[in-house]
Amino acid sequence: GLHGDVIMELDWSVGEIVKTVKALGLERDTLIIFTSDNGPWLTYGTHAGSSGAFREGKGTSWEGGLRVPCIMSWPGTLPEGVVNDRFLMSIDLLPTIAARISAPLPARPIDGRDVWSLLLDKPEARNPHDAYGIWYAQNELQAVISGDGQWKLVLPHTYRTLGGKPGGDKGKPVKYTHRQVDHPQLFDL
Repeated sequence: GLHGDVIMELDWSVGEIVKTVKALGLERDTLIIFTSDNGPWLTYGTHAGSSGAFREGKGTSWEGGLRVPCIMSWPGTLPEGVVNDRFLMSIDLLPTIAARISAPLPARPIDGRDVWSLLLDKPEARNPHDAYGIWYAQNELQAVISGDGQWKLVLPHTYRTLGGKPGGDKGKPVKYTHRQVDHPQLFDL
């Protein structure tokens, strides 16, 4: 179906990029990052993907909306075959990459930090953030996650959900309902 076609196209396209990098002999000079900016758009059901065991998906501050796969490759620089579950966010990519190529950061303050030691999977590496704020909707702070990814404080807010019902079929979404978090909730992730 259409969802499978999209995944096959994505796989082929990334494969072409990797093949070209290899053909040009640039593997050891190229950091390839494959990730997503958010979890699955669950309202689309059969065309959404899955958040697995995580709660909710795209457009929420729950784990299914935030935790996404990330594959990085840089032969000779990043360790190969490592599954790294250290916590970081995509806001950290800009300062991490800028530091590798000695590029200046923007003059205005940014939220990201250089997390290179986490990517190298060094045992002593620590996330330089004390915490990450999770904003959504109209710039509403909905949650705070400790820099090590262990603790998450969910603040009162309204979020969209399918409430356990299935999403749409054949690319046609169903409507979300809304639920309220009425009091702060602390989770040991």
